[in-house]
Amino acid sequence: MRRKFTYGEYVVLNPLQSRYDLMPGRVLVPLYAATNDGIYKMERLGGFPAVVGVTLGIIFLAFVAAVGISQVAFIVSNLRYVQPPYLSTYLILDLIGGLPFVGFIAVSVYAIAKLVKAARESGRVANTFEGELIVPWNSVKTIVVTNVRQENVANKDVGLIFKEIGDWHVMTADGREIIIPFVDDPFNKLNYVKIKYNLTF
Repeated sequence: MRRKFTYGEYVVLNPLQSRYDLMPGRVLVPLYAATNDGIYKMERLGGFPAVVGVTLGIIFLAFVAAVGISQVAFIVSNLRYVQPPYLSTYLILDLIGGLPFVGFIAVSVYAIAKLVKAARESGRVANTFEGELIVPWNSVKTIVVTNVRQENVANKDVGLIFKEIGDWHVMTADGREIIIPFVDDPFNKLNYVKIKYNLTF
């Protein structure tokens, strides 16, 4: 069973703790979350690639608009050196030559406004997850915390900050065992989830 979730409807069990977690071995571990009806494997909808694409688009269009503005400013500044008998001729030629740059500016500003709107939408989508139910609470017999260790979750500038990380071994009534790896603060998180969702296993 799959469901969509918005921020606040779930408890993330194994979040990335630091930039060191972006190493391939950790980033490929699925994100698990506890909800009111069970444990889900989560997938972010939209998210990072969409935000990066929109940001790069805005930067590119801002560059195009800046080039257009600089060219229009250059054309206007050159008009002051033209003598009166030729002013009307040069003015017409400069207006014709400047029209494409004015078009670049107008199109860029319009597209940037659209991308800003898309960025806001991407931000909302990035907080939306879709999850696949791994195990419902009514099938859980017990959860045992194992492989508890202290891991450094700070970057090198901050120094050493350790956090307790462990694995949840979920035992089901039909004999299955499901491992949820890298649960942060695993004992307290287990107690919190049991209280939050009124679980009695």
